[in-house]
Amino acid sequence: MKILFSLIVATLVLFGLNLYRLSAADADATTQPPVEQTTPQLPALQPEQQLSLLQQSSARQFRLQWGMTPEAPFHILEGPDQGQGFCDLLVQRLQVYLPDVRHQPLTEPQSRIRQRIEAKEQLCYPCALYVPASQDRKGRLFSKPTHYYRPHGIITRPDLVETIRQRFGLPVDLQKLLASELRFGFPAQRGYGKLQPLLDKHRLTSPNHISVDTGKDATMLHLQMLGQHQLDATLDYVSSLQYYDRHSAEPLVFLPIAGFEELLAGAVSCPDSNWGQLAVLRVNAIINNIRQDKALRQNLQFWFGDDLPPYPPEQTR
Repeated sequence: MKILFSLIVATLVLFGLNLYRLSAADADATTQPPVEQTTPQLPALQPEQQLSLLQQSSARQFRLQWGMTPEAPFHILEGPDQGQGFCDLLVQRLQVYLPDVRHQPLTEPQSRIRQRIEAKEQLCYPCALYVPASQDRKGRLFSKPTHYYRPHGIITRPDLVETIRQRFGLPVDLQKLLASELRFGFPAQRGYGKLQPLLDKHRLTSPNHISVDTGKDATMLHLQMLGQHQLDATLDYVSSLQYYDRHSAEPLVFLPIAGFEELLAGAVSCPDSNWGQLAVLRVNAIINNIRQDKALRQNLQFWFGDDLPPYPPEQTR
C-alpha cells in the first residue's frame, strides 16, 4: 500500500514540473519580439557604378533603325552582289561593334529617308556626306566621319570625252558644262554635297535637263540612258560606274570635276533630337573600330579604288 502511494505522489510531482516548464516557455515566447521577413538588399553602388549599370540597361533596350536606299552600290538588295554594297557593309560592321543594340532596316529612297530624319523620326542614314557643325545641317546630327569617299565626277560616253575636254577642260568645269547644250541628268532624290546648288539650278531652269525620278535604281537607270544615247552626261561616284561595268557591256568614262577633287568624308546622319544624340554617341564610341575594320576597308577599296586611304583614327591620350 505504501509503495502504491509513493508512485502516485511521484507521478503528480512530475506532472506538475512539466506543466511549469510549458507555462514558462509560453511566457518567454510572448516576451520575444517577432522576427521581420526582409528582402535581401544588394550592396550599394558607387555613383560611377550606378551610371555604368544604367547605360548597360539602356543599351539593351536601344533600337537603331537604318535607312537603306534601293540604289546600288550603296545598298545592293538583289542579284549576285546582294548585301555587298559599301553601305551594306558599313551597317553590318556597326552591328558587330554595337551588339547590344537592336538594328532594324528600313528601305526607302534617299529623299524619303532625309525627310524622316528632318521630321525627327527615330531613323539614321549610315552613308551620309559629313557636314561640319559650323555649317547648316538642316535639322540633322552627324557622327564623327567613318571613312572617305572619292568625290563625284562626270560620267559620259567614250565618244564625248574629247569634246568635253576641249570645251570644258580636264578636270571638267562643271558650271560651263551645265550651261551647254549637252543633255545632263542625275537622280533628283540623291544628295551631292557642295555641288547641290549648281545641280538644283540646272534641274529647275535648263531646257537640257533630262532625268527620270524613280524610287529604285535611279543611279543605274541614268547610266543606262548614257549607253543608249538618251543622255550625254551625268554625275556620280566612281563606285557607281564600277557597279555598272560589272553588269553592262556598254563602256562609260569617269572624269574629275575642277575644284571638287578632294576626298569626301562619310558619316552616320541622325535626327537632331534626344534620341538622335544618343544614337550618334553610340556610333562615336566605336568610331575607331569602324575606321580600322578590315572587311569594310576591303569593300570600300573594291568600289572606290585600291588607293583609297583610311580615315585617320582618333588620337588617344
